[in-house]
Amino acid sequence: MTLKTFLFCASALALAACGGPTEAAVVENVVAHTKVGDIGSLMVEAIEITVSNPKSLKGLTAADFDFVNNGPDGFVDPVTGGALTAHEDDAIVVTRKKNTLRIETKPFNISGLRGQMWRSEPWKLVCSADSCLNVTLNEVNDRRIAVLDDCIKGEFTYAGLTREYILHLPKDAQGNVIENAPLLVWQIGGGEYNRDLMTAVTANRCVTSLPEAGVPCATLMFAIANPNYSYSASLDPERIKLVDRNNALQMAFIDTLIEEGKVDGSKLFCAGASSGGGCTMRFMMQFPDRFKAAVPCCAMDPIVPIHMVKEKYDGQFTDDLVKAFQDKVYKWNGTDMVLTDMDTKAFCDLPMYFVHANSDTTCKVISSYAYYGARERLGAKNDLIQIYDDAYMQKFGISKMISHFSWVPLLNDYSEGTAMDWLVKQM
Repeated sequence: MTLKTFLFCASALALAACGGPTEAAVVENVVAHTKVGDIGSLMVEAIEITVSNPKSLKGLTAADFDFVNNGPDGFVDPVTGGALTAHEDDAIVVTRKKNTLRIETKPFNISGLRGQMWRSEPWKLVCSADSCLNVTLNEVNDRRIAVLDDCIKGEFTYAGLTREYILHLPKDAQGNVIENAPLLVWQIGGGEYNRDLMTAVTANRCVTSLPEAGVPCATLMFAIANPNYSYSASLDPERIKLVDRNNALQMAFIDTLIEEGKVDGSKLFCAGASSGGGCTMRFMMQFPDRFKAAVPCCAMDPIVPIHMVKEKYDGQFTDDLVKAFQDKVYKWNGTDMVLTDMDTKAFCDLPMYFVHANSDTTCKVISSYAYYGARERLGAKNDLIQIYDDAYMQKFGISKMISHFSWVPLLNDYSEGTAMDWLVKQM
């Protein structure tokens, strides 16, 4: 049998199997175009199907396609607080370029619809005109991730550590990298510690939030290849030294970006959530004169043991922090991490915006109140604090049961007076 005959037969068989009205599509490649979601997921924005027989795509419209189990991000319905349901209107837009069909849609979770007990029901793209163009996650050959695909990924060694990083550099309308841009460095949460780089960076929108909002700011995240510091890390000097060592490495890398003209050394910002919120506080204690502002979110306690010492009353934590903020931090001297007096005045002059969910049971809201109160007592005059209630969290698909996830509204809400609005205005 000749190749030509074989292809003809294959086409005939495909047509018979798929039942297409004219010529059945012979699919060569399927690409999912995605963006980072809020809760460790990728959100599908478009499916591109490439075929070997472009005539099979002729005449196809949005009306020929439908998505099934295309669930939104989050854990609960933002309006009702109940279980998530699939999009009622997929907002499908179909375009064709040569032998590639692009089906754009309202973003949905690549894992499918999060149903009972948060188990996902797989999504499916259904083509009523040609079942050969039906697509499930299994048929996806390639995934593109907005923003992240354009990031720089690498390793950096300092202070006896080597850590992976991912760096977004903003570009102008012509696609040229903007020099001397502001920089936000994000401190990862405990769930991302000792995980690979892509797992860490897709856990939330820490690197993609500002670029997707159109803010010309560089964003940086390091994968921290050690176990989470966990509760009461402040009681273990070796764990505190490790927190400060990782921060010293990040500061050294930021200095290389400044020297290369990639970022503006006068416009450095830091934010982080959970363990990362606590590490943000440690970072600012180490290098308070280097940063312009910081946003600690649902911060843990690598400074005083707020979450472990049950017998202490609330005011005692503030007292302990007042003392800690006038104490010492670890810095790299070229040989080892050594205790060094911290610059309390510079630390209190550095503005911070604390955010926390009131119902958080993982990192209790008392930590943010204590951080805010201690700094206020030491003379901080430019701090802000916002405590999210349950209704506000629900707007972003977060139920009371998982109200620790306050980084979700943080990274999504740029409205007047919010932490992200405050941060951007300082850039």
